[in-house]
Amino acid sequence: MSIRNLTMLSMLFCSFQGQSQCEADHTIAMADFYFAPSELTILPGESVAFVNFQGTHDVNGINNTQTGEPWNNPVDFYLDQTIGTDEGTCMGVITFDVPGVYNFDSSIGLQAQLGMVCTITVDAFTLTDLIQSWSGDESGPSVFATGYAMQFACAPCADALSGIEEYTVFMPDDAAVDALEELMNLNSFDMLSIPDFQDILSYHIIEGVYLAEDLEPGMSLPTLLGEDAVVGQNASGGLTIDGVNIIETNYTADNGVIHVIDYGMAPSTSPEATVYQIVVNSPNHTLFEQEINANLLNDDLIGQPVINDNEDAPGHFTVFAPTDDAIFAFAEENGFDDVDDLFDSPYWDEILRRHIVEVPLTSDQLGNNGLLVSYGGENIYTFVNDDGIFVENAQVTTPDILAYNGVVHVINEVIDFEFPNPVGTCGTWTLNMNAPNGEGWNGVMQVLVDNVLVGEPTVLDGFSNSYAFAVNEGSSVDMNYISQFGGWPGNFEVADAEGTILFDSDAPSNSSAQYGSAAGVYGLKACAAAPECSQIKVTLYSDYDGWDLANLLVYDGSALVDVVGGYWFNGLTLIGYVDIQDGSNVNFEVNGGFYSDYYSYKVEDGEGNILVDQVEQYVPAENVYGVVICAATGIAEESGLMEARFVPNPAEGSVVLSGIPAGVNWALSVRTLLGQEVLFQQGQGQTTLDLSGLPTGTYLGQMHSQEGASQTLRLVVR
Repeated sequence: MSIRNLTMLSMLFCSFQGQSQCEADHTIAMADFYFAPSELTILPGESVAFVNFQGTHDVNGINNTQTGEPWNNPVDFYLDQTIGTDEGTCMGVITFDVPGVYNFDSSIGLQAQLGMVCTITVDAFTLTDLIQSWSGDESGPSVFATGYAMQFACAPCADALSGIEEYTVFMPDDAAVDALEELMNLNSFDMLSIPDFQDILSYHIIEGVYLAEDLEPGMSLPTLLGEDAVVGQNASGGLTIDGVNIIETNYTADNGVIHVIDYGMAPSTSPEATVYQIVVNSPNHTLFEQEINANLLNDDLIGQPVINDNEDAPGHFTVFAPTDDAIFAFAEENGFDDVDDLFDSPYWDEILRRHIVEVPLTSDQLGNNGLLVSYGGENIYTFVNDDGIFVENAQVTTPDILAYNGVVHVINEVIDFEFPNPVGTCGTWTLNMNAPNGEGWNGVMQVLVDNVLVGEPTVLDGFSNSYAFAVNEGSSVDMNYISQFGGWPGNFEVADAEGTILFDSDAPSNSSAQYGSAAGVYGLKACAAAPECSQIKVTLYSDYDGWDLANLLVYDGSALVDVVGGYWFNGLTLIGYVDIQDGSNVNFEVNGGFYSDYYSYKVEDGEGNILVDQVEQYVPAENVYGVVICAATGIAEESGLMEARFVPNPAEGSVVLSGIPAGVNWALSVRTLLGQEVLFQQGQGQTTLDLSGLPTGTYLGQMHSQEGASQTLRLVVR
């Protein structure tokens, strides 16, 4: 357009602005082959007047005249052709509400081809723009996760944020999102896969604009989802929305306002996070929650294997949740002193698992003769009658509390359990287990009666537990500790039916500062007669981590009477009790294993006297032969040896062999416990022996009389 034409158009435009017709926020003038201005930026809701000053033109915002393709404007528009006049012909006024870029031309003749094309940009600062402006801006609120989800995981939310309708948005901050991810047991990306995630986000968007000063407790605000959210007040006087604290307010845009909240909101139709969280949130299930945690089931019950298909987690679940009152009643009905006594029962873990099924079943799926397999592998049955839904004996009082990983049904009783009767001919023995630090054991105690495994109790996640089992007359009872991660169990004791402590791992005779508490015990006898000779105590020690697969063979003469060890034990100390019948020639042999340098052992008689001492750190334990446990037979009273003894005993430097009549001739051979002779002497009657050449230790003296009688004496040299 020439300067002359531009000047003329400008004069005509100024003349037109003074007229009242065709009033609008902006004006676009038209003359031959031109729009003036050819580019215009306005705000949403503003109007544009189109005025023709010269020639015949239309306003075509539908199809591109040159290409025939649609303009794809946010909204199509068209004004019919008119003939321009010097004072200006008002073609019409268009209000542009929807943000975006609008292209149009004049489709008359070749006007578009000759450049009669115009663009109007409707540029609003929307809620979307506001959220995006906070990216990388530390002065803005920390709402990146929620902003991302609303823009890219919720189509209705994205439309609302960028549209022309006005909304109030409550956005959980990033700390709130982190807390929700932990509650849901999901990461950020898996959260986007929650089935009703779009509904949850839509519930955070309110129709209309409500600044902080407009909000009052008790107000019900209509959400984009259709369900109202309620304004409240917290204990400090601050405002809440659906019980969630509003912590930052009045971030405004052209189409609304954003407030920041410290937790997520959820519509009433949304399930709870997990079945575990349902139990945690219930004030009537504190004991059930406690025992879920104590028995390490909480990690299972927060699994989300469907939402997060990359997670190898159990579920979904049906949980039958007995109330606190139901658990108290169950303990009383079954003769327990209190609920703690019930929880210490070896059967409690099985009882607890009877209330969990690894299949999600709502109330309409719980029918008559419904066979379910519990989380502990036991069969339980459901049925329906006029009174309601039952699981075995327990009635469902509150059904169908839904979670994303299953469903919870509240029941009014603990599901029935048939307690075994652990009574034998020698009554019931009890294994009392303790964990001094309150963190449970890291393994199990295998209880074997006559080499048959009857149970594997442990202390799961507390200070103590007890296990009762039946024993019969003559039974031999073994406690065999099996560790999962190394380390000993803590301590334990075994009591008989009268409550007498048969073995205490922390007793001074069974424990030492060097080796710690016993990790197990062999050969406890039930109602058995005393052995003909004696019962000896064999203690295995290890400087490493047990005797691996080695064991100690105990022979009474030529007969193998017991095997102590043969597995990894983790308390560094293992104790076995062995019955000896003859006792004149007892042998001990170390058998097998890979780390013999770390093995050692000790043998004591019933009075605690050391018979064999093979305890020396980092020195391999040796075999010991020919140990005499009981007095040898065949000693004639007239031989004069019956009263023979060493005085004093223990002795140092010398010892008197006393109690022998003056006329009795004898020969004495003194040997180490390994059978090596260190002293030989003959004499008559009482005699003093020189011990200065003997190292400190325990020795056996074998005496023989002239008449052929024999006697064995034990000598301790200091």
